[in-house]
Amino acid sequence: MSKSPYQTMSSSEPAPLSTDLMLPIPIHERFLVINPQTSSPFFSGLIPPEIRDAIFDYALTEYTRTDAESIYPVDTAYTRPGYTGKRSISISFLLTCRRIYKETYHLPATHKEHVFWHGRSPTVLVGDENERYYFRRFTEWQMKSIKEIHLFTQLFWLENSFPRLCAQECLQGMERMTITIRRGDWWWNESNTPLGIIPQRRHSDNAQMMKDWKDEKEGKQIPWDSKAWGSAFARLGSLKELVMELETSDDKKDELMAIVEKAKTWRFPYKNGTVLSAEGLREEVSTWQGPMCNWSGHCPYCGLRGKCKVVSPPNKGCEERTRLKAENKGPICYVVRLRWRVVKGGQ
Repeated sequence: MSKSPYQTMSSSEPAPLSTDLMLPIPIHERFLVINPQTSSPFFSGLIPPEIRDAIFDYALTEYTRTDAESIYPVDTAYTRPGYTGKRSISISFLLTCRRIYKETYHLPATHKEHVFWHGRSPTVLVGDENERYYFRRFTEWQMKSIKEIHLFTQLFWLENSFPRLCAQECLQGMERMTITIRRGDWWWNESNTPLGIIPQRRHSDNAQMMKDWKDEKEGKQIPWDSKAWGSAFARLGSLKELVMELETSDDKKDELMAIVEKAKTWRFPYKNGTVLSAEGLREEVSTWQGPMCNWSGHCPYCGLRGKCKVVSPPNKGCEERTRLKAENKGPICYVVRLRWRVVKGGQ
């Protein structure tokens, strides 16, 4: 005979496990009495809703902390415009009242820049431990709100570890990815080696890159290696846009701009007959005074290590490098920001 729905379960029968009972219901999904707060200018009609939303957005905007323990040292590879210290969001605003919480609970997860450093970083985790450890702390509903990720990567990490990262479950909801390659992230930058990057291959160097360019100019196609970093975007299930920031010092500006022109033609294979294309999307160029650590070990103008060679007439490049180093300044850095979006393969 079937049990009545009101009949208690025998003590000898183990209670079924239920994840619904084990996990608390998020506050924004609970049936709670919410005071309309009509006496507040935010909700009385005195302040228009669009202005209120802008104020709430600002209150929950990520900011750089300025206390001594949070500020990054100046002469590091990770200290740069926009990244001068640890960041925070003042989530105490969410505790104001239930109505404000109901309207803003999702903003901290969406307003925070989810940034990860792979090489020359302020963190101690390595490989893809950063992302896996970091996103493990978020709830399911928070993960659904996170659509962007920013990676600072050395080129060796991009070539060797990035494909594995793209297969991680925590990245499958990302719609926009930014990858920054800094002045010190290129292969053998310490020796002032010519820049090289090849998305179709597992490894990059300038000689192979120049050969590939020559072959392509002659009509040959460079096949996409399925294990190359440029093929890994196909593993990201929701990607809509890719941003790459390529940076170098002023002495290598011409090398960088040649790579930028080539990068505009890259068509990263995606999925279902689509590709990531930069066609119709303009690049952005910016400059900044880099730190001392951005100098290579060899002078780019005379090729010597240490002090530059004294010649007559003086080498203007050597003179400027000597002057800047005496002032504890690094080289001028050029940053080019490129974008790709998902389009049909024939477009």
